[in-house]
Amino acid sequence: MSPFAVAAAFALLVAAVLAEVDRDAPRPTRTLVSRLLSAAAGLSLLFAFDRPAARTAAVLALAAALVAPRSLVCLIAAAAAVLAALRPAPATASGGEVTLLVAALALALAAAAFQASEAGAASRPSAEGAAVFAGAALSLLLSTLDGGRILRWRYGLGGDGARIELPGASLVLGLALLASLGGTLSIAAHRLASTGPSGRMSLLGRRLLILGAGLAGLGWGVVAGQGLGRRPQALARGAVDLAALLLAVGLLAGSLRRLLAASSPRTDSSSTRASRWSSAALLGWAAAATLVAAAAAGVESWWAEGSYATAGVAEASAVALLGLAAVQPTRLARPRAALFLLGLLAFLARAV
Repeated sequence: MSPFAVAAAFALLVAAVLAEVDRDAPRPTRTLVSRLLSAAAGLSLLFAFDRPAARTAAVLALAAALVAPRSLVCLIAAAAAVLAALRPAPATASGGEVTLLVAALALALAAAAFQASEAGAASRPSAEGAAVFAGAALSLLLSTLDGGRILRWRYGLGGDGARIELPGASLVLGLALLASLGGTLSIAAHRLASTGPSGRMSLLGRRLLILGAGLAGLGWGVVAGQGLGRRPQALARGAVDLAALLLAVGLLAGSLRRLLAASSPRTDSSSTRASRWSSAALLGWAAAATLVAAAAAGVESWWAEGSYATAGVAEASAVALLGLAAVQPTRLARPRAALFLLGLLAFLARAV
């Protein structure tokens, strides 16, 4: 385990919390602290640069120190830092380093752009939709952890030869699945029924989602603690699950905070126009970066294999097409930006 990546993950989580709080009540001191923490985390990750996930997390952390809003970027960087901390460095270089670095920069820009676009849609319906999406993502992730064994109230780390069973974690994660799924369905039913902001289903859904997020976060800590204490090698094999769970819990917590604060949305039209302009600019730079990443993937594939007809080039090109679709001035701008963001996340998750 890399202590530099562990320290970076903690710093990025604190920076994400500060940046999220700073979105509603900006303070220069809080903004400066979140930027400094992100920059310090990026520099700390340079000491673990032999790990692909650490390189990705370093780019995300350093970019988070510059862009705004940055809470989502810090959260993604923290998940990548957790992956870098738990996974050992590979014995041989996997190649595609330039592509990964440029794609990580594009991901940071796309995440900041997606958050900036929320300023023009800070209403209760949009906040409820974000909470439903985050709750559904957490429920889907929990139901697929460890090959879906959570559905049978079982959870473990590692493969057949070095597997450890974690019955305590399975109980907590199973309860988190029930709570998050119930909250997601309750808020979705409330939205379909349109019973007003104070409906009982909405209130029940919010309480269940808060419970689900808390239980999932507790389950994450139980898995990490028991894995480190019993068999770190098995924990390394479950690093992807832990990183994804951290990201999903953070997304749900952020969406719940916005849902609870949606009763007093921002109405300043000038700030809305400015945020929309910054969102469009950031999204344009992110799309341009994915084009550069696709070109770099082609060059690196040609040097390594003598051909650009490889799976990596195809994946990078597909993400670049999603970026070009996201910047078009047509309807469904936020869903297209979200699809672009998910495409970048999937591309980097497969690469690291």
